Amino acid sequence: MRTAFLRGREHPLVGGLELTGIDRVAIALSRGGARKTYAHTDPNEDCVAFALGEGGRLVMAADGHHGELGSEAAVQTILDEYASDWTAATPEAVTPEAWREQAFEALLRANRAILEVAGRNQLPPAPTTFVLALLRPEDDLLLHLSVGDSHLFAVDHGRALELGGRDPEWKFTPFLGYEEARRELIETYSIVGVRSLAGIRAVVLATDGLSEPGIGVADPPETVFRTVSQVAAEVPVERRAVEACRGIVESALRAHRRQKAGDNMGCSVVWVGD
Repeated sequence: MRTAFLRGREHPLVGGLELTGIDRVAIALSRGGARKTYAHTDPNEDCVAFALGEGGRLVMAADGHHGELGSEAAVQTILDEYASDWTAATPEAVTPEAWREQAFEALLRANRAILEVAGRNQLPPAPTTFVLALLRPEDDLLLHLSVGDSHLFAVDHGRALELGGRDPEWKFTPFLGYEEARRELIETYSIVGVRSLAGIRAVVLATDGLSEPGIGVADPPETVFRTVSQVAAEVPVERRAVEACRGIVESALRAHRRQKAGDNMGCSVVWVGD
């Protein structure tokens, strides 16, 4: 299994962009295109990661709040405890129901990890939003998980469909990293789905530096769709994940600079089609 992990604490430069990719998978991270204008704990509290195995491609993005440790703990836990099996040639789960069960188990384990790292450091917990996508092409499987207002888009030839995000009916944003987050609450306030890869050109994960009002772009789905479409038309297939990731983050950074208000920005892309 090959992995990459970009941690916010290692990328504190305003306007900087760190980008890495292998084959059809890429991740990018930035502190933002301008300084934050709201109260925060650490300069960059987002992180992104991927894992590539013989059978699958796993990508994640997490947006920490009140500190960088929570988002990092959630992502590291999935890499350490689930990524190897999930991306293996023959995983433990084989049915949609089994994948959903493992997904909820993983969210609960990530929630506990955030609490544990806070306890070890004698700090209050640093909750995080969280999005994850696992693609297993030979199984025609997309497993997607979302808690909070980070984004998870399935991009086809006509649109970028939001599979994650916060329910607009809610008056709050859910997070991982709360003592009260038992199984029932995780099921209520997360989005977990299993679907076919048919028709999907790319899967894109992005933290809310892309979409925050007064900070990010005006139309996040259109920005993602336009970027993926342009890359598909102009870039060789082996570079498309990297260039789509770059283009989406740079669109966010331009919006930050234009509005003189920044936010951390993480993005993960898996290119599916040709």
